[in-house]
Amino acid sequence: MIFLKLAFRRLFGKGEHSAARIISLATGLAFGILLLSEVFYYYSFDSFYPDSDRIYVVDSNFKRDKSSEKIESRHYVSGAIAPGLKAEVPGVEAATRLNAIGSSVFYTEDKKSYEAKFVLADEYLFDVLPRPMIKGNPEEILKSPMTCMISSKIAENIGDNVIGKVIELKEYPGKKLTIEGVFEALPEYTNYKYDILISMVSTACFMGDGTNNWLGNDRYYACMKLAPGVKPESLAPAVRKMQEVHQDIVKIEEQNDGFVLKYTFKPIKEIYTENLKDIILILSTIAFAVLFVSLLNYILLTLSVLVERSKSSAIYKTFGAHARHLRQIIFSESVLLFLISLLAAFVMIMVLQPAAERQVGHKLVSVLNPYVVVPLMGILMLMVILMSYLPARFFSRIPVANAFRHYQQKKNKWKLILLSFQFVGASFILSMLVIVSLQYSNMKNSSHGYQAEGIFYGSTSGMDGSKIARVLHELRSMPEIQTVGLGEELPISFQSGNNIRSMDNQRELFNVADFYSIDANYLSILEIPLIEGDGFVNGKTLGDDMLISKKCADMLKFHNILKDGVIGKQIAITGHGNKNKNIQGVFSDFTMNSKANPDTRPAVFFYLSESNFIKRAIKYPSYSFNILVKIYPDTQAGMMNIIREVFNKALLFKDANIKSIEIEQEKGYTQQRGFRNAMMAGSAIILLITIIGLLGYTTNEAVRRRKELAIRRINGAKFSNILKVFLWDVEVIAIPAVMLGAIGAWLTASLWMQNFAYKLPLHWGIFLICSLIILLLVALVTIINFTRNARQNPVDSLRYE
Repeated sequence: MIFLKLAFRRLFGKGEHSAARIISLATGLAFGILLLSEVFYYYSFDSFYPDSDRIYVVDSNFKRDKSSEKIESRHYVSGAIAPGLKAEVPGVEAATRLNAIGSSVFYTEDKKSYEAKFVLADEYLFDVLPRPMIKGNPEEILKSPMTCMISSKIAENIGDNVIGKVIELKEYPGKKLTIEGVFEALPEYTNYKYDILISMVSTACFMGDGTNNWLGNDRYYACMKLAPGVKPESLAPAVRKMQEVHQDIVKIEEQNDGFVLKYTFKPIKEIYTENLKDIILILSTIAFAVLFVSLLNYILLTLSVLVERSKSSAIYKTFGAHARHLRQIIFSESVLLFLISLLAAFVMIMVLQPAAERQVGHKLVSVLNPYVVVPLMGILMLMVILMSYLPARFFSRIPVANAFRHYQQKKNKWKLILLSFQFVGASFILSMLVIVSLQYSNMKNSSHGYQAEGIFYGSTSGMDGSKIARVLHELRSMPEIQTVGLGEELPISFQSGNNIRSMDNQRELFNVADFYSIDANYLSILEIPLIEGDGFVNGKTLGDDMLISKKCADMLKFHNILKDGVIGKQIAITGHGNKNKNIQGVFSDFTMNSKANPDTRPAVFFYLSESNFIKRAIKYPSYSFNILVKIYPDTQAGMMNIIREVFNKALLFKDANIKSIEIEQEKGYTQQRGFRNAMMAGSAIILLITIIGLLGYTTNEAVRRRKELAIRRINGAKFSNILKVFLWDVEVIAIPAVMLGAIGAWLTASLWMQNFAYKLPLHWGIFLICSLIILLLVALVTIINFTRNARQNPVDSLRYE
């Protein structure tokens, strides 16, 4: 306790530089804790499930034939696979499957609307992925047609007693679900999110029922729990035997040379991180770099302070203090400063919480789980030990006799070494910031192959089909609107796939991104150019006509199909009946989804007239499509609300959701924008810490060498020449350190760039410019601070000699 009292007394004493130490340490801790919490958070996904170490996700691994370049792996399988594994593979304790309907607005009987993620689930779900039940029996609920369970969060939003209430999805009018249970809401750190579970026996009411399919309709997320001690690799023979019995896999392999269909099992806790390994490595590197630089800066400032306290060390020793007592003093001071810095760091995090949550995409409270908190506490304890040990060891070893002769350290190499690490970190993170920013800008601003600006769209989901024509007429009558078109899918999202078949219909050649139906105005609105053939024309184009992308045309030629041209020829494609489709034109390839995560498959469009769109919506109330609206330039202000009002006239609940393609396109780069912003924050923090350390170093050096400077000036040396000598001492360390940081940034950026199909060239000039910026900043800070501290009268410096 006495040591803490002594620490409090010295906390903000003269010459302690406590404020500088707390600021540099607190900013480093705030940023480092945020980044490391996010890294550990990634590894905590699905760890909340009991026996999560024994839970695996079933992956399908598929290769069409020997012409395919690689085996494709997906976390989705056919409907019969999960129950098949439970029934026929020894070692599988339980298995379940989920089939996502997706996010949807739903209505209660009192005409109130809510939004939730809907999933179809079988009765074995809670045998594998259990959640605490608040009300109801999950097995019975998930076996009964048109019954569902809702999360505690949704139940709270609805209010009152929800059991027995009836809800209806906006996209599926007339399909009424009865709430029979309430389960505890899933935490954010899960791979497969849902709010409402619908019994899987209700599948046919919402989509084609593929629950008993052994092949095809791969949309089921299958999970299994293995018996204790069973390894997933040991299941391969039994799984193969299951495929031979139910899929006739041997015959399929004989008919399709090179065909591969295998099932593998991945730990559920590793699913989320499998595609984030490079990001995790970079975030970890940045986090540790910031923490390391802030720690070194603290040690640098503390050792400089302890030099000035050498007499107090001698006094303590004179009165009988041992080395351990001196170490305890410094340890107490370090712990106190660390706790204050940690508190300041948490205050910074709380202040920046809204901005931080926008960047990471989840609530910060989600990281408060043992898989995050425990390793984070270990790192913080290690930091306390390191920041205490070196200063304590130094303070306890100051000789008593030297202290009373006004002890000063004669060498400054240790300070320069500590500074050099900070220069490495500053150069590394600034170079990475520039690379990440340029890559983000390059992807976001480059051409996507279609027009996004000035185009809005809304879904007809929940709209009375008989009112759609009126909506279209009203939109077209508005002077601000240039064109209105219809289409089932849009380029800003991933598309479902279908397969192009061989001319004899015996083989499936390759998969395409299927945009399904569009009208004659769709391509002109998005300004997707035709490079061959004709586009869709109202009154002339037939219902069996299709357009294919240039890549699709090239792949047809590669597979020796339609080698002499594709226009006017017919091909067979799955998912569109047994009749062949006529190719009317070829359009330019465009970016599907985003350049950060592009869908590289060929694309196809099918023609459907406006009248047939409307007829289909009237005949099938659950059928919906998008209405695209292109406005004239310079008329965007308020147009989204105006279009929304038109849509609401045809919607019972007045809940139209109108979106901008331009804004939705930008959302495809949210992760890259968040990474860029993290780099900007990291750069600012490391540069701040480096400047604080550099200011401390130059101030102490000016004091340590004041007699040398005085003698040089008395002997006629110009101040500019003295400044050059002093500056060279810093730059000789800074130059190789900055180069090392730039090399590290090049290696890291090269690794990060592997995640993108569209890559920024890593020109050496980028790293040179970043290095020069750091060196110029170092020189500027050194010159300003040294000039301010070294212009003392030489007589004052030599007064006591």
